[in-house]
Amino acid sequence: MDPNNRPDRAHPHDPIQLSLDAVNHRLVRPSFLKNLSPSRLPSQAASDSSLSPGLDAPHSSTEARPSHHRHSHLNLAVSLEQAPDEVDLTLPLILEPCADGHYPGVDPRVCSHLESRFLGVRHAFAKMASSERNFQTFAHGHQDLVLAVDFNYFGTRMVTASSDHRLKVWDKKDDSWTLVENWKAHDAEIVDVKWNGPFMGEVIGSIGEDGRCKLWQEDVTEVPMSSNRFKLITNLASQTHAPFMSLDFKNIMQETWLALITRDGHLTVYEPVDQSSLNEWSLLAEHWVCQDHPPERQEEVGFKVVFHKEKLPCWTAIMAGLDRKSLSLAVAAMKDVLVFRTDKGKRFFRVATLKGARQIIRDLAWANGSMRGYDVLATASKDGAIRIYELSTPRSDKSSSATGASSTSTVTEPVSSPQPSRPRKNAPSGIGAGLAGASKAPDTSYPNDQYPGRITQVVKMVDELTNHHGAVWRVAFSQMGDLLVSTGDDASIRTWKKALNGHWAEYAEIETARDV
Repeated sequence: MDPNNRPDRAHPHDPIQLSLDAVNHRLVRPSFLKNLSPSRLPSQAASDSSLSPGLDAPHSSTEARPSHHRHSHLNLAVSLEQAPDEVDLTLPLILEPCADGHYPGVDPRVCSHLESRFLGVRHAFAKMASSERNFQTFAHGHQDLVLAVDFNYFGTRMVTASSDHRLKVWDKKDDSWTLVENWKAHDAEIVDVKWNGPFMGEVIGSIGEDGRCKLWQEDVTEVPMSSNRFKLITNLASQTHAPFMSLDFKNIMQETWLALITRDGHLTVYEPVDQSSLNEWSLLAEHWVCQDHPPERQEEVGFKVVFHKEKLPCWTAIMAGLDRKSLSLAVAAMKDVLVFRTDKGKRFFRVATLKGARQIIRDLAWANGSMRGYDVLATASKDGAIRIYELSTPRSDKSSSATGASSTSTVTEPVSSPQPSRPRKNAPSGIGAGLAGASKAPDTSYPNDQYPGRITQVVKMVDELTNHHGAVWRVAFSQMGDLLVSTGDDASIRTWKKALNGHWAEYAEIETARDV
């Protein structure tokens, strides 16, 4: 059809076309659904329009013609809540205003009424958006600073850890948090706390300045707020007598692993003796992450352990030969981040070292998205920068990737597992036999020094974000891995999003009160 011969072009005042335009305009107004009745639904209009000419039909202001019924029902669909004096409010929607802002031939009261309605809707929307951005604050009741907070897998429960030596568990009900339990968990301030995955019961792990890592399991038969609802099931002591600084859990269905690191840089990985119970754990690996340059006694330190939480590694790594159940562990060691994975023998090997920070790293995070083709990690540093890294798997032949061919980005020498202090119920899995340590001799358990499942990976720093005015303390990715949230000494929470050009740009900023 020739566009110049379209009905709307040939007849600019066609009432049917004007009604269609009015419908499009009316759909954006909140009052449309409020005033919509079943008789005004399109399905009802269509059924009425099929009536024979001899039956009653809604009145139309235009001359009778075959489209008479359709036009009249469109008028019903776009009718507005009547203003005083029952004036017609549809005209301003289908007429163009003059230069002075008034509509030709329209009562000024109509324009005023519509403008007031529009402003009211706009203010209501602004108020709603503002309330969604505001934080929901409540009195936590701790007698000292809250040093750590963590949510369970579903986001319905929260645990807070404080310098007052106590843990508190909260349940979300409606839009508020209700205190479920409060108990003294350590003999010193608690520096970190984590929920375990959803398949092993309600278990919380906590570490304190008393040099202990404790696991607590909920007993639902106990009365809430009895200080006895969470039972102590494991009490691990630091081997170096230095307090623990960070802990994290990794879950693959009903299997669990625990990583710990102390303030002097001693990394340990544990696995339950029996995966059906978390009461007894076996030490699988240990490694000094700052063996070459240990921190001075009075030096501020930065150590953190973070497991990659997705069940499957990146698909390109799997295609290169990495085990589908490989564990991925990132360890912040002062100014660097060491990235470890496990081969098919469940032995750790180092695949990359993330460099670039000028001061200690306070936090790090993995981004979900195993189908992305590469891994994304973010670090928060005391130097005020957030650094984004991409860890990719180069294309290579299967034999070289499976045998751990020499590469600057891959460390293949393993670490032997520590000797157990007591007999085990089951044979060790050897998960930590490869935490890369320079002073350890290679493990010869595999013939010809072959380590199936070891791959070569390349790391690249793709962005350095410096919008924070001061040190950055925390970074976290959204569930889909497309948004990054950070907070720092400037009392702001910033959101970052990857742009079309591949770089991360600031998406939003929320100023918070410094005394919160």
